[in-house]
Parts: sequence; structure tokens; C-alpha cells
Amino acid sequence: MRGLEQRCEQVKRKMYRIVMRILGGSLFSRGLKRICGSPLSKPWIPLFIKVYRINRQEIDRPLKQFGSLTAFFVRNLPPGLRPIDPHPAAVVSPVDGYVQTFGDLADDCTFEVKGRRYSFEELTSRSIEGTPYAGGKFIILYLSPAQYHHFHSPVSGEGRRIAELGQRSLPVNRAGWRYGGRLLALNHRVIFEIRRRSSSLLMIAVGALNVNSIQQNNRRPFWNKGEEVGHFSWGSTVVCLFERGEIEWREGLSEGDYVQVGERMATLQQSRRS
Repeated sequence: MRGLEQRCEQVKRKMYRIVMRILGGSLFSRGLKRICGSPLSKPWIPLFIKVYRINRQEIDRPLKQFGSLTAFFVRNLPPGLRPIDPHPAAVVSPVDGYVQTFGDLADDCTFEVKGRRYSFEELTSRSIEGTPYAGGKFIILYLSPAQYHHFHSPVSGEGRRIAELGQRSLPVNRAGWRYGGRLLALNHRVIFEIRRRSSSLLMIAVGALNVNSIQQNNRRPFWNKGEEVGHFSWGSTVVCLFERGEIEWREGLSEGDYVQVGERMATLQQSRRS
């Protein structure tokens, strides 16, 4: 019986990957992007709100003012809705999303997500030689279709885009993690570095289900904590990597927690606050 279950699971995995290879390819993704960005998609907006139970109080303008489903998806929030934790040591959530997992980076800069081990090099294209991230910490935040899809700086510092990687855009939902393979190493992603006086962190925006769905909106050389950096035009995950000894997690933080932009998720260590 167990052997049959294993074979069924293998078949499901293969079928999922075949279908997602088609859906995540450039041809389908460009078509999806074109349709969702067309005025023809406007009638889908009320259905989208109903299916995903989107809080209408968090929609910044009347629905009739959105020209397409994509325009609605990348909507802003009403002003003042996401206060930023003012404490100087607070490291805040860059997104509205769910804590998928978090933990420590091994001394070889690897970490495990959903039973798969990833390396710092394959995720960022940077060498681990001499990196201060060995023995550091990581957190992965998942944004469902219902969420506000802009991402913000978790700390104040000099921000810059350092790499763009990945060709495909596979779903990062539960089925994607189970059957889709090594999503963090395959999906289109953009790496941002935020440098502070004595340290730095990496914020990695991982797209899903749309070609070039990650847009950088902020080109300023310095980002204040909570300041917008960019947005996803469809589907997303954000990964943050912290140097060794940089932070301690907020007390009580757990997998599955829902966090919002500006909410504290960690605290800078005393020696690294400058």
C-alpha cells in the first residue's frame, strides 16, 4: 500500500512539473500578463475580491478607478494604514505576508526549506568565501493573492539592486513547494542589498506566475526603514538574510504568523545598531 502511495506521489510530482513548466514558461506568462493588464479583465476584480476575501477597507480607491486586474493587484494602501515600528533597533517586516519559515544559516551558508536544502550561492549568485552571512539568520515571507503586494525596506540603510536571477515563474503556494522542486533557486528573483554602517542584509524578492513580475520603484541611494522599494505584479515571496550576530527574532515569532509592513519581526543586537 505504501509503495502505491509513493508511486502516486511521484506521478503527481511529474504531472505538476510538466504543467507548471508550461504555465511558468515565457509564452504563457506573457499571455497571462497581457490579459490581466487589459481593460477586459476589469469585470474580474469583484470576483477576485470575493474569492480571496480581500478587506475593502484596505483598498485605496473606488474599484471603478482600476483599469485592469493587474492595476488592482498592485494597488496601494490608504495612507497611514501601516505604521512603522519607531524603535531604532526594530527590524520590520518588508511585506504583508505569512512567515513560511525562519531560522539559522549553517556555517556553510546553507538552510532548509520544506525538506530541501538551499545554498547561499545558488540563491544569490554570490560566493560564500569570506561572507559574513555564514551562521547568520534567514526568514521567508509568503504573500497570498489577497495581500498588499508592495515590499519595503526592513531597516534604514544604503539600498541597491545587486542581481537579477532565474528564468521561470512557478507558483510559490503549498502545491508549488510540494511538487515544484527547488523554487527559490529556479524562480525569477531580484536581490537587494541594504548596507548599514557596520553590517548589511540581503532582501530577495521572488516572483511567481508572471514574467518580470518584480518591479523596483525606489531608486534613491538611501532607504528609510519601512520605505517602499518595489512591488510584485503577480505572486510572490520575500527572503531576508542577516549576517551572523546581527539580529534576534521577536519573542513569540512562529511559522504561519501573519505579519504586516512595519511590524517588528526582529531586533538588532546592541553591538550592531550603529
